[in-house]
Amino acid sequence: MLESAQFLHILAAEAEHLVTVTISLPHESKSDLEQKLNNAFSSDNFSEAARAWNIERSRVIHDVIEQHSVPLGSKWVREYLREEVEDFLAHSCAAKLRKVCSLFT
Repeated sequence: MLESAQFLHILAAEAEHLVTVTISLPHESKSDLEQKLNNAFSSDNFSEAARAWNIERSRVIHDVIEQHSVPLGSKWVREYLREEVEDFLAHSCAAKLRKVCSLFT
């Protein structure tokens, strides 16, 4: 997809409300990330207060992933793809222009 204008055409169609582009993270990957963060931040204590804090930490981690990390990651991926395709097209056009110019020199 990075070596054609296809993604730019898709984005143009989305701008005209003809299609909807959704970039998401697979559920298994989100769950794995959430589990790793929970393991990193949870307390090993067995008190009632520690369990309550671990539940709260788990809620915060879930909210951060769902409301911030995944949406920002999706936006980043969309912009990265757009920039890469634009760069590829610019380099392709430059190469063709150099080839045409070399015919006249």
